[in-house]
Amino acid sequence: MRKKFLKILIIMNIFLAGCWDQQPLVDKTIVNGISFDLTDEGKIHATVRDLILKSTGGGQFEVADELVHAERPSLAGLSIDVNSKTAGQVDYSQANILLIGDELAKKGIQQVLDPFYRGKNSSITSKVVITNGKAEEIISSEIKKSPIAFYILKLMESAVSETLIPDENVFTVWTKILSPGKDIIVPYVKLEESKIVIDGVALFNGNKFSGTTLSKEQSSLLLLLLDDLNKTNTMSPILNQDSKEQYISFATRKLKRNMEIKVDEKSGNINAKIDLNIQVEVNTIQQDLRDNLKIKKLNQEISKELTKQAKEVIDLLLKANCDVFGIGMEISNTHPDLWKKMNWDEEYKNVQIEPKVNVKIIKTGNLF
Repeated sequence: MRKKFLKILIIMNIFLAGCWDQQPLVDKTIVNGISFDLTDEGKIHATVRDLILKSTGGGQFEVADELVHAERPSLAGLSIDVNSKTAGQVDYSQANILLIGDELAKKGIQQVLDPFYRGKNSSITSKVVITNGKAEEIISSEIKKSPIAFYILKLMESAVSETLIPDENVFTVWTKILSPGKDIIVPYVKLEESKIVIDGVALFNGNKFSGTTLSKEQSSLLLLLLDDLNKTNTMSPILNQDSKEQYISFATRKLKRNMEIKVDEKSGNINAKIDLNIQVEVNTIQQDLRDNLKIKKLNQEISKELTKQAKEVIDLLLKANCDVFGIGMEISNTHPDLWKKMNWDEEYKNVQIEPKVNVKIIKTGNLF
């Protein structure tokens, strides 16, 4: 019995000694970021930022960045060109960031996402970002920061936690694009004095970038209207009090959002009401320290200002034909016969969306 047990252990060790498809790390070219742009000639230009690992002995490695470029009439074959210009097999599974230039995004991003969504050597968790201008300029910037994609990733994660941008990746964007009656918003970045900065969100109609963007402040308010509050959210609206500008900063602690959609099948009129109730903590306020803080009046003034800003955001959504609230999806579920008759791209711009923001101050810190 004992000899039989030892034979089993020996056989197991043989099969567990290694993996048949194992590939040494030094034999791979690890991509940590990739960008796609539309050239003036209508071709697709890809820029891959990969990691070069050089063994220094004793299990230690030096890490350096390398830029590899490829260009073709379509995405087909781009990966072959990239592979031919690198020393090892290209591994896209570690590509943290997928940058898409705004001109290419206007043509549609589904073609760009397809190989990353379906490819066995890709990652569906890669962050999707639209860039102001050429994406290549972003992926090629700050060459001394190695690897740059980790820096952009941290920038994204911080902005998501502060409720400035949505948390989008290849999988979530792909899924939403294929969902009829609901559009997406995607993080938007730019170069400012040679620094990569978040500039808000890009508004999409289907799989195409509309060309319209929201600022960080507008994006933050939109996320609240979408009932998407992350770890924190800080806003600093300028209030008009007695014909004077009053500056205030506060953080949203709790929110309750309700959206009601009414459809008149006879007239075809569609009305969506969005009630947003938020509880906030005031951080700073510009006022005469000898005056008491009038909470009730301040609640009304902030509510009025945020409702005004919310209407401006809605106007931009309608202009961009971006149904980020999923009003079309709701109609398709509740009024399927009417939905079949509608051309939603034409009908959406006629939808009446009425936002109302109600603010309640629950804490004032050291202001009292």
